[in-house]
Amino acid sequence: MKKSGTTHRLMAMAATLAAALCLLAGCGDASVGDHSTAVGGSCDYHSDCDDFCLTDWPGGMCTILCDDDSACPRDSACIDKEHGVCLMECSADRDCPGGYECDDEDRRGHPGKRDVCVED
Repeated sequence: MKKSGTTHRLMAMAATLAAALCLLAGCGDASVGDHSTAVGGSCDYHSDCDDFCLTDWPGGMCTILCDDDSACPRDSACIDKEHGVCLMECSADRDCPGGYECDDEDRRGHPGKRDVCVED
């Protein structure tokens, strides 16, 4: 059965809409936040996270091991702690999970500091 021009246009519009929604939602880019398995979520074991669990931090924190920011998802930075880990960026303590504070920390692989959520 041959598809009509209308069907092709509808399929193209649906694909375009799906791609736009994916870009807005950050598809393909690891998420960052309190419930993320990439960076910022709580964990008990490394298997709870996409990459690594900081098990000795309060409640554990999912992170990604890094040498510079290129390994970190958007809204996180590679910080010179634990031999290089991606941590959630913040502007105030309220941006961080309980047991954490927003603090200026040395970057890894880049000069300067970045405000990120670290253990209190």
